[in-house]
Amino acid sequence: MTSNIIKSFSDKAYSYDSQSFVQKDVNKRLLSRLDLIMHTKRDILEIGSGTGNLSDELKKKYTKAKIVSLDLSHEMSKIHKSKNPNADCITAAGESPPFKGESFDTILSSLTLHWCKVDIDLFSSYSNLLKPEGLLLFTVAGPDTFKEFKKCPLEIYSKLRFNRFLDMHHYGDFMLSANFKDPVVDNELITLEFSSFEQLLKSLRLTGTNITNDNQAHQITKSEYKKIEESLYNKESNSFELTYEVIFGYALKHPKTLDKSSKFIQIKELKKE
Repeated sequence: MTSNIIKSFSDKAYSYDSQSFVQKDVNKRLLSRLDLIMHTKRDILEIGSGTGNLSDELKKKYTKAKIVSLDLSHEMSKIHKSKNPNADCITAAGESPPFKGESFDTILSSLTLHWCKVDIDLFSSYSNLLKPEGLLLFTVAGPDTFKEFKKCPLEIYSKLRFNRFLDMHHYGDFMLSANFKDPVVDNELITLEFSSFEQLLKSLRLTGTNITNDNQAHQITKSEYKKIEESLYNKESNSFELTYEVIFGYALKHPKTLDKSSKFIQIKELKKE
């Protein structure tokens, strides 16, 4: 993750909880899915723990579990510690958690991985951290996130500072290539309604989601802001809508690493004598 992303989330640390409506709702949905997956939940790592909302809910639900909360923003972790002095917080990037292999039964991440460099290496690193048959469960933003802004004129939309989110099938492919078995991915749409355009912008700004990896800044004029406002207004609901496409993904690590040097005989090769 680049320094501008770290700075943005650190700057929003003290306002994040007051505006993180979607994040808290997605946490609840992720926890409900976790309940349905049968596996050990003793050593848990949360990637992108922020101000600790998900980690603290995990501790309430799994009282005997050891939970490690990792976030790239030290300011976010400070808020977490102020709410829960016993929280085990680590400041590090999601791409390189500083732990030895096979340390965790469960790795969770909610609306964080899309800020990382998403590739096979990322998922391989998480596979290495998991014990055999350990679980990776995550949510990320999909390409239909903030789709309302695509109603803006193209010359304005090109200036907007939003991330370009991957389609969900990429996550399934990465997990398959990283020693996970039977990955599952699906998506849900969550739409917020705001009574004013200013409230919508405030929600984006105070949660740090109006930034990208691109350091280039594009100045938006007052007249262009007016056109954005007109584009996002929904006459039917008399409100301003903002949609999040939430991708859910999970998979279990294989029970053991196969020895690829061994020769396997395909069933179709066996013949009756």
